[in-house]
Amino acid sequence: MVYFRRFIFLMRSENLLCTRNCLLNLYQNSSRSALRQLKDTVLPPKPKRPEGPFFLYVKHIKLKFLEETPDISQVQLLKRASRQWAELDLAEKEYFMNQYHKNREIYMNELKEYNNSITNEQRELWEKKKKEYLQNNSSLSNKRKYEMLGRPKKSLNPFLCYVTSKKNDKNPNTSFKEWVKLLSTSWKELSGAEKESYINKATQLSIQYQKDLEKWEVEMIHSGHPDVVRPKILRKYKNIEDKNEK
Repeated sequence: MVYFRRFIFLMRSENLLCTRNCLLNLYQNSSRSALRQLKDTVLPPKPKRPEGPFFLYVKHIKLKFLEETPDISQVQLLKRASRQWAELDLAEKEYFMNQYHKNREIYMNELKEYNNSITNEQRELWEKKKKEYLQNNSSLSNKRKYEMLGRPKKSLNPFLCYVTSKKNDKNPNTSFKEWVKLLSTSWKELSGAEKESYINKATQLSIQYQKDLEKWEVEMIHSGHPDVVRPKILRKYKNIEDKNEK
């Protein structure tokens, strides 16, 4: 009965978008999980990333919250912890920041040892298995394939270069959304001359991105993934091959 009611809810016209998103997330998560399971059969388990300062704080106060409100849900707990975290002064946050940096240093050492322990045979086998998986799951979205195959990420635009340059000036008590709004306002107030350095930076990043992208696409052609390569690069590569044959 519960599943029937859920089905009726999802089939209502106003909930179709919700249905689509739920199914899409389910599909993407299942494909990601399947690939991860496949990787575990080829490579040893990778060290886990350390938890950030906020989640270390959540662990620290979780027991207290549960004692005060035994029935508190995970969502409510995180909301409450988030409010308290925002009210903490820098001195109180520093303890968790230091703990995070210590854990991260340990993680980086473990990751280095892990990468050094992987043999070339294991890497080649994983690439082969991954290629077979992608070929057998041609219905995967291009976006998902890009992630799996390591496509270079798009470069930052001038505004995002500006945002990045200001990240160390962010007030810890200001939410990320509010902070970006403030930066958006200040960006609009900058003169053309003041924006020039960020525009130049974005241009340089864009040029490098195009180079990295083309290099990656050539690798994809050689490794049997022409479906993720832009048509103009395929034509360019084909013309080069034709000239070499002549």
